Amino acid sequence: MASGSVTYVGHATTLIEVDGTRLLTDPVLRGRIGHIRRIAPAPAPGLSVDGILVSHAHHDHLDLPSLRGLTPGVAVLAPPGVARLIARRTAHRATAVKAGDRVTVGGVEVVVTEAVHDDRRMPLGRGLGAVGYLVTGSARVYFAGDTDVFDGMRDLSPALDVALLPIWGWGPRVGTGHMDPERAALAAALLAPRMAVPIHWGTLAGPRVWWRDDPAMPAREFERLVAIHAPHTTVRVLAPGAAMAMPPAAA
Repeated sequence: MASGSVTYVGHATTLIEVDGTRLLTDPVLRGRIGHIRRIAPAPAPGLSVDGILVSHAHHDHLDLPSLRGLTPGVAVLAPPGVARLIARRTAHRATAVKAGDRVTVGGVEVVVTEAVHDDRRMPLGRGLGAVGYLVTGSARVYFAGDTDVFDGMRDLSPALDVALLPIWGWGPRVGTGHMDPERAALAAALLAPRMAVPIHWGTLAGPRVWWRDDPAMPAREFERLVAIHAPHTTVRVLAPGAAMAMPPAAA
């Protein structure tokens, strides 16, 4: 029987709990990052976690002040260049990982997956790596990080309980290496999870974004499109800060 929960903290930050192990993804816990402001309630301070999963180096996924606010000594997994940056700029000791690696954290196994995304910290910088993660225990939870759709998603599909899929961003549009609601629905068709939870929406906003008055619009559109492209997958829309229990076992 699946044991655990998922909390959508906001943007790409989620708290995944499986079999008593608590993993925090891409922690962004502050009220703003440069010109990008948080429009959803900030999370309560003092999150207690067993591990941190960092997908890539973009500032809305790798926020060094947020990492510094978490307890030092917690296991941090990150792509090689990102792990080196975290080790230099925080008190954490990050483990460098690449797609295909398997790492035990607490009572679960974390499988590192491919991601199709720009992996630089700055537009003219060098690549630091980009990955996703599959948390495996009594439940299997896929955190995509930031990625476009890729064929290898099919390989993650057997008995996938929850897919945490990015569906938008913090600006008026998303570009190459991201998913909008339709591409995320196509990803759900490849992954065939029992449940899909949209992330990367409704939390951070740059100036002059057209959806500020209706930040849940991308999530509603994702739900509509999953019903078309992946009708056997249930969509659960969580507002930033909301949590859900793992879906019950199939009959």
